[in-house]
Amino acid sequence: MNTCDLCDRFDAQVRVLDLPLRDFGGRIGFAGTVSTIKAYEDNSLVRAAVAEPGAGRVLVIDGAGSSRRAMLGDQLAAQAAANGWAGVIVFGAIRDSAAI
Repeated sequence: MNTCDLCDRFDAQVRVLDLPLRDFGGRIGFAGTVSTIKAYEDNSLVRAAVAEPGAGRVLVIDGAGSSRRAMLGDQLAAQAAANGWAGVIVFGAIRDSAAI
């Protein structure tokens, strides 16, 4: 189901991010149960999360939009993929975008 259809169907229950999203993973879409992390300029919680089995979940990282510290890089992205995470959404900075 796409974002427009979700908003139409669950209007009062849906919140949409108001920011430009960029795709670095090469997949057109992904879905799964969402796991969230709030991490401002410290990716230690991200490191711990991607080390766990993802079991098809989607990791959403709220880095408060900060561009001062990366929340995810190529090594953590590779670990997330290897551990079965369906995808990662980052509200903040990433590094190694060409490799990701």
